[in-house]
Amino acid sequence: MGDVVRLADLLFSGIGAAVEAVALGDTEVRLTVRSTVGSAACPGCGWRSSRVHCYYQRCLADRPVAGRQVRLDLRARRLVCGNGSCGRRTFAEQIPDLTRRHARRTNALTTQLTDIALFLGGRAGANLCGRLAVTTGKDTLLRLLRALPVPVPESVPCLGVDEFAVRRGRTYATILVDMNTRRPVDVLADRTAQTFAAWLREHPKVQIVCRDRAGSFRDGAHAGAPQARQVADAWHLLHNLAEAVERVVGRRRADLREPLTVRPNQDGIHTSADVHPTALDELDVHGRPRPLVPARERKTDRHQRRPQPLGPSPEPAGESGYLLGEGLARAAVLRADEPPHT
Repeated sequence: MGDVVRLADLLFSGIGAAVEAVALGDTEVRLTVRSTVGSAACPGCGWRSSRVHCYYQRCLADRPVAGRQVRLDLRARRLVCGNGSCGRRTFAEQIPDLTRRHARRTNALTTQLTDIALFLGGRAGANLCGRLAVTTGKDTLLRLLRALPVPVPESVPCLGVDEFAVRRGRTYATILVDMNTRRPVDVLADRTAQTFAAWLREHPKVQIVCRDRAGSFRDGAHAGAPQARQVADAWHLLHNLAEAVERVVGRRRADLREPLTVRPNQDGIHTSADVHPTALDELDVHGRPRPLVPARERKTDRHQRRPQPLGPSPEPAGESGYLLGEGLARAAVLRADEPPHT
């Protein structure tokens, strides 16, 4: 009995529930639990009642223990509502912090599954739950995510707005982002100026609107938040700069083909002796003289810089020995000695 009491203190600390029996299996732990709360409130009118109408069994899944699933066999009560004006005659008792209406999991297990869904999502979360001895599916985790209340931001002084395609070419929506926290704030059903202006009127503390060049967002910001300053975000700013540079380069393409010239008396420019005479006026990207050597001269210089053998080659005399002394591979020399095929 002492072990049962200690188990109840561990699993149901501060909850009005008592463990009456424990059944330990290879893959499952079953606990027989009953309520210790004297009365419960009617969900219809709030009238508290302790009059028992009947008992019934509920089976609840709880958090796993030591790699084993935990099942609670709860002996629940159905109470009689004593308020004559209430439409309910009886109601099922819900133990605070343990059960909720129509649920087949404890509140603690639901919270744990919600955290897993928030971090991993549906499919990956379901795979992890299988490793943790929790039976669930990806659709259940996604339903828990959709059931979470959407947090309402108190104030968004710096708002980012952009559009995205729900169905490309057909349906577009608008996403609003808090630029300070980089977290989404809201999603609008379309990308019209009227919808954006209506949202701004409901949030008058917006001071900066970070947007692209779309005219609908410009008009919506002027109508809904005339006090806000409109700026371009970093991505669109760099994108606009790249487009402007591309237009300028396109118009000046013919001028860019002409080489840059340098005046002989320009300060800081010194020509070296190895610069080709025809390339004294050519500059590289750093503004320095660029030696332009013709390809034929480069090939001649490469052959002249090749090291020559200092003494007689250990290979047999003849063309093969000369080629090996020039640094060619033996296979290439053997192929050169082979007679041509007839």
